Amino acid sequence: MRRIIPILLFAAATLGVGSCKYSAPTSSKPVITVSIEPQRWLLEQIVGDKADVNCLMARGGNPESYEPAFSHLADLERSSCYMLMGNLGFEDAIISRIKVNNPDLPVVNTSDSIILIVDDHGHDHGIDPHVWSSARNAAIIARNMARALCALDSANSQVYLANYKRLQARIDSVDSICSQILSEPGVARSFMVWHPSLSYFARDYGLTQISVGSEGKEPSVGETRDLLKRVNADSARVFLVQKDFDSSRAGVVSDGAESIRVVPINPLNYEWDNELVETARAIAGKQ
Repeated sequence: MRRIIPILLFAAATLGVGSCKYSAPTSSKPVITVSIEPQRWLLEQIVGDKADVNCLMARGGNPESYEPAFSHLADLERSSCYMLMGNLGFEDAIISRIKVNNPDLPVVNTSDSIILIVDDHGHDHGIDPHVWSSARNAAIIARNMARALCALDSANSQVYLANYKRLQARIDSVDSICSQILSEPGVARSFMVWHPSLSYFARDYGLTQISVGSEGKEPSVGETRDLLKRVNADSARVFLVQKDFDSSRAGVVSDGAESIRVVPINPLNYEWDNELVETARAIAGKQ
C-alpha cells in the first residue's frame, strides 16, 4: 500500500509540540511533486533550496480536463513525495497509477482539515476543489506541507519551520490586504464568474459569487435572463473570467448587464499571493 504521510505534530510553538518520525531522503536534493502552480509557489517558500518542486500541470492547463503526459507521470514516480491538492479530478487517476507503479511513494493531501464547500456545478465528488483561492485555506495548506516536510526530512526541519513562519506572515498579510480592500465603503458584495472558482474566496470575505456556467454548459436564453435579473438586483459590477478559458464567453451575459466590467483573472497563477490581491482589487473596482 502507498503511504499517506500523517499530519504530524512537530516542534514549533505555532504548530504544536512533537517529533519527526521519518529519516531524511537519501538524495541530497529530493524532488517533490505537486499538482498545480499555486501549490508549487507555497511549497517553494517552505523548502527553499533543500528540494526541487515539480508541478504536474503545466501553466495554462485546465484542471477540469487535464491529463498528465507520460513524462510527467514518470517524473512523479521518481519523486520523494507527491503533495496532491485534493479533490482535483485528474488526481484520482494519478493515485490509481501510483498504487500500481510506486506503492511506497509518500502521498500528502495538502487540503486536509479544510472545511470543504459542497456544490452542484459538476465538480468531481460534488466538492468545490478550488481551496487555494482562500488565504485562510492557504494557511492550512502551508501548515500541512511544513508538517509533511518535517516528517520526510527531519534533518532540515528547522529550516522548514523558519521558512514556514515567514510564509505564514505573508499569507496573513495577503488576507489582511484583501479584507481591507473588500471592506471599503461602496464595494459591491456580489461578483460574476463563469466557472465558480472563487467560492472559498467569497466565503472568507462575505461576498456572493454568481456563477454563469453550470456544469460546464452555457446558460439557456431563460437562464441568461434570470441571471441578468439577479446580477442587476445584486448590483454586481464585475465579471471575472479566466483569461485562458472564458474570455470568448464574456459577452453571453455582460452585454445585457448594467455597468458590468469584464476583468480577466488567473486562479492558477504561480504567483499566488499577487493573484489573490489583484482579485480583491478587481472586485472592488480598483483595476
